[in-house]
Amino acid sequence: MTLKNILHTGLCGLLLMSVASCRKSSALDVDMSKYIVDNPATTDLDNWITDNLTNPYNIQLQYRYERDLLGDVGKDVSPVKLDKVQPTAQAIINIFLKTYEKVAGVAFIKTYTPKQFVLFGSPAYNTDGSLTLGSADGGRRVILYDLNNLDFTNPAQVSTKMLTIHHEFTHILNQSIAIPPDFLLVTKGDYMVDWTNGTNTEAVAKSLGFVSRYARQDYNEDFAETVAALLIKGQLWFDSYAKAAGADGQTKLKKKEALVVDYFKQYFNINFRELQYEVGNVLRLTYNDKTRGFMYAWQNNLLAKPLVVDFNQPHYARFGQSAKFQTVWNNVKAGLATAGYTLVSFNVVFVSPTVIQMQHTLVNAAGVGVAWYDYNIAINANDDITFTKFDNGSNASGYANGRTALPFFTPLNNYLATKLFKADWFPATATDGGSNYLKFAGFYVSNEPDNYFYGKF
Repeated sequence: MTLKNILHTGLCGLLLMSVASCRKSSALDVDMSKYIVDNPATTDLDNWITDNLTNPYNIQLQYRYERDLLGDVGKDVSPVKLDKVQPTAQAIINIFLKTYEKVAGVAFIKTYTPKQFVLFGSPAYNTDGSLTLGSADGGRRVILYDLNNLDFTNPAQVSTKMLTIHHEFTHILNQSIAIPPDFLLVTKGDYMVDWTNGTNTEAVAKSLGFVSRYARQDYNEDFAETVAALLIKGQLWFDSYAKAAGADGQTKLKKKEALVVDYFKQYFNINFRELQYEVGNVLRLTYNDKTRGFMYAWQNNLLAKPLVVDFNQPHYARFGQSAKFQTVWNNVKAGLATAGYTLVSFNVVFVSPTVIQMQHTLVNAAGVGVAWYDYNIAINANDDITFTKFDNGSNASGYANGRTALPFFTPLNNYLATKLFKADWFPATATDGGSNYLKFAGFYVSNEPDNYFYGKF
């Protein structure tokens, strides 16, 4: 079982030639005298590993070079550089062990987590042009390759390595509890052992309902790839990917997601959404992964639903609201009331990375109506947001009503036009935990955190 990173098809031949040359003549760039020692002295690094990994989790970290621990002893793989060992171990602790421990408990960690991690510096090169980045050996050992080039200040590189770990750990779980047969049936006729074949493009794999090219190899790899993608790439990425797969591909991908969530709950009593939340939170807060932020989701068209701001909903009583914004809102309501209208709520529609539409719902004696306003969005280098209202000229009823009601919305439009804003998932009390994962977001005035409005997706 291996997790492989495919070389770009268009460069495959050239890269394979480069790989062959490197394997024959390139130096390993590691002083082997520091590794091949029959009885190595205990170092500060060893003590750190003992205190932070071995004692609390009963897990051994093998970083000294031992060829017989390779998944394939016939391959030439370099040792891991010493300065990569502790950051790798810390990432394993932060993004893998502690997240599972928090959601599933200590007993789960002791029962299911691998008892040994083995580290190597270079990838393992395969004859089909792919690279092996990790493997799970016998359900008790995870081997990680290609660590010497890992930059721990680069969130994307950290995420890629953690994708490998979560993929391989899923294999270990599957060895304890088999993958449900229903998962195989979703795309049963579309698996291909020769998954590196040029006909298996990313677009083809996506349209068939696979989360990656490699997922097409067999249903075991498919399940592990799906789990790892949901945890490391995140739910918004997965939903966007599924939507881009077309109707059939999306249906299959969402079915696989549902089976993954059910598998973790039914067999391990793990709330998968809580696990997603914990993994994403660590990546965002500890490793500065901006792809987990609300701004990234908005600017990359990952928000499929409008943000609903309805102060009649119970979550505002539970999580609070801004008194400063309520003053603005109440002024608009009071003005509309003089004309016989009751302002109920509004939706924030993310039309594009540069345009937001606010759809206000009003009620009068004749029934329910809407008033729509569009805003151009400018974002500076500090992620400060500027709203500029504009009239798009549409004669749709929402826009026509908006023009009629425009004088009553002056307090809100002035509020938006005269301040700089930040956008984020918040408030903190609403975004703490998987039950509210990716559900609440909004805008607050820069340097004025008590002046904000937020809604629910």
